Order: sequence, then structure tokens, then C-alpha cells
Amino acid sequence: MSSIPPILRFPDELLVEIVASGRQTSVYILSSEWVMSHVCRRFRYAVTAASTLWTQVTLDLCRDKSAELARLYLQRSAACRIEMNLCAMDELQVPKGIHYLIPHISRIARLTIAFETHQAFYTIIEYFRDVALPSLEHLEITSNTEDDGTGLDPPLDFPPLQMPKITSLEMTRCIPSFPPPQWMVALTHLHLRDNACPTGDQLDIFRFITRQHPSLLYLYLDLSKFGFGPGKGITSRSLTHLDLQFDEAFSDGLSYELASFDTPHLTHLGLHCTHGDQLASLFNSTRPTQSPFPAVTSLTFTNLGQLSCDCDNEELYGYQRITTPPRRLFPVMSSLTLIRECFTPRIISDLLGPSSQPWPLLEVLAPRPRVADEENLYAALQDVVRWKRSQEGPLPLFKLSPNLLNRQFWVENGVNVGLLENDDGFKGRSTRMAVL
Repeated sequence: MSSIPPILRFPDELLVEIVASGRQTSVYILSSEWVMSHVCRRFRYAVTAASTLWTQVTLDLCRDKSAELARLYLQRSAACRIEMNLCAMDELQVPKGIHYLIPHISRIARLTIAFETHQAFYTIIEYFRDVALPSLEHLEITSNTEDDGTGLDPPLDFPPLQMPKITSLEMTRCIPSFPPPQWMVALTHLHLRDNACPTGDQLDIFRFITRQHPSLLYLYLDLSKFGFGPGKGITSRSLTHLDLQFDEAFSDGLSYELASFDTPHLTHLGLHCTHGDQLASLFNSTRPTQSPFPAVTSLTFTNLGQLSCDCDNEELYGYQRITTPPRRLFPVMSSLTLIRECFTPRIISDLLGPSSQPWPLLEVLAPRPRVADEENLYAALQDVVRWKRSQEGPLPLFKLSPNLLNRQFWVENGVNVGLLENDDGFKGRSTRMAVL
């Protein structure tokens, strides 16, 4: 009988797949390829020979040691397209290791630039001025500048960039200057988060984006620092997916912000940092008279609170019962997702319980409550099932967390349930940075 451990008898191809499945994109986590290449000689040979494992390259432009590690990744990734993460979190004079990157610029498919000061951004981006980036499809810019007390950051000016394949842009705590660079017209995906820029600049760029970008399909807008207001919503004939993030203390009605939207081809709408009482007010609202979302089939609400919410105190925050399904605002909506929303059990009872009006279009209901509310949600869903069964009415597919999914009640009553994936529709970003 062989004394060689089973894992050492794996073929190289399987070992590479195992390493690839463990790759991380989190901040300050050593990557699986780096760790596994130091286990033993056999692992080192297999892992270092697999060029596809070395395509996520991080270069801290303020650290010499990071430059050497980036050089190693660039060498081992061979001719593969790469994801390049550039960061400058300290004072940047001369970028360290940038000369290692220059010969590989044509291989960059995803580029992330994170910076502490605007001057650092301009120092970095100048290396890409008038340089061909034939493979670049996704650009991500993250500002970590300190708040000067005003809460405002000046927009960023981009030098001429040659990016014929660019389709996706994500900017955090910054926006491009107006008018934006011409290459933005080709974008299909745009994420603008935590935009702490003067309101005039924000509105100019948003109007340009939605009215001058015929190819834009996916848009994520952070409205936590300002709001559109009546007559200043989004107008787009191309958008199919729209996500809006509001201020956590946002108190105005959602219908106030959404009333002037004109998005006839939108199929998914996500509203983030919302509360259950706002959802109820939106569903009950009588404005606008004509739906700005005639094609939306999927609607998602997300509350950021993991453990509790001030709305739990009903003496401070009242809940207005939903009296009718939101057919006027969302006439063809068939999927509703509620992530950590306060009042979720009551919302479900209002929409599907004994006092509800028929809503045959609803095919999928996906509630993910906070842990403390799970049992209340379970009870509300049980009541809905019993009521619908007594009336011989249709039930939607319930997508539930594993803890709620594995309940005998669903089997005993023949209820169609499925797993709600661990994706709350409010995706953060992270730039991978190896610890040296």
C-alpha cells in the first residue's frame, strides 16, 4: 500500500483547479497560489507552471517589496490577460515598480487604481496617457482622500486614454469631470458610489450619462449625498438594470425620488439603504399617475442593518399597512426580494395574507430577514400558506436562507421553495493586496 498522501497523487490539472477555487480578492489576504506554491516541491512545480493562477496582480506603488512580488506575478502569468490593482495609500513621489508593468500594459483586462490623494491619481494615470490598452474592459477608480470638512471632492480629469474595448467603469468617492471623457460613451456598465462631489457636478454627469449613452445597460448610482427630486430623474431608453443607494437616514418618500424617471426598458430595479415603512409608502403611493417602470419584473429592497434597525421601535417609526399590490408602479413585476428589511413579516402579510388583494403576477418572493426576525418571518409565511391553501389561491416560489429552507412545513404542505443565494444585491468592492 502506497505511503504517499492522496493529495500528492492528484494530477497537476486537478491540483491547479483546487488552488484556483480558493483564490481570494479580499484586502490583505495572502492568495492561495502564493501559499500553495510554498507547501512542497511538487506543489510549487504545478502551481508556478500554471500561468492562469498568477493573473491577479497587486502593486503598492509606495513599497519596494510589493514591486518585487508584482514582478514575479507578471512573469508567471506569461501571456495571459491580467487584473492589475494599483494603489498608493501613502505620499507618492516616484511610483515604485511601475517600470515592471509598462511592458505588460497590453495584457491588462481589468485595472483598479486606489489612491490617498488626487495628486497620486494624476501621477499614476499619466503613465497611461496615449498608451494603447487594447485588452482593457473594466476600469475601477477608488479615492481614499481624507475629508477636508466640506464632504466634497473635486471631479477627476482624465488624460487621453486609448481603451477601445472598455465597457465597464466603477468609481468610488469620486466622479469624472464634466464633460466626461469620450470613451465613457461606449460603457455598458457604470457604478458610481459614495459620490462626495458638488451637487452641480453630480447632476451634470448623471444627465450626460443617462441621455448620451445609448449602450448603457447597467447603472449603479449612489444618491446618499444628494437626491434628484421631482423633474430631475433618470431618462434612459437603454437601461435594463438600475440600482440606487440612498442615505441611511433618508426620510423623503421613495415615490418623490422616482416620480420623474423614464426608463421604459428597465427590467431590474434595486433600492438600497431603504426601510420597510418606505417600501410600504411607495407601494401605497398614488403618484406618479403613469408608471416610470413599465417593464420592471424584478424589484429588490436592501437594508444595511445586520442586527437591528431604529424602525423596530414602532413608537418612533410608524408602519402604514400596504393596501394594494404595487401594480400601478410596477405593472409586470413578478419577483420581489427583501434583504434585511424592517417590517418584513408585516409586508408579506399585507401582500399575500388574508387582507391582501389578489396578485397573480408574483412568481418569486425572496425574503432574507435579520437573524432576530427569522422566526417571525417563518410564522408569517406559514400563515400565508394556510390562507392561500384555504382559498385555493396560487403561491409564489419562496426563496429562503438555509435556516428557513430546511423546515419540514414546506414538505408537509407541498410548498415550492428554493435557496436564496448569499448575494444581497448590495455588492461592495475590495482590492486584493497581499501581506508581505
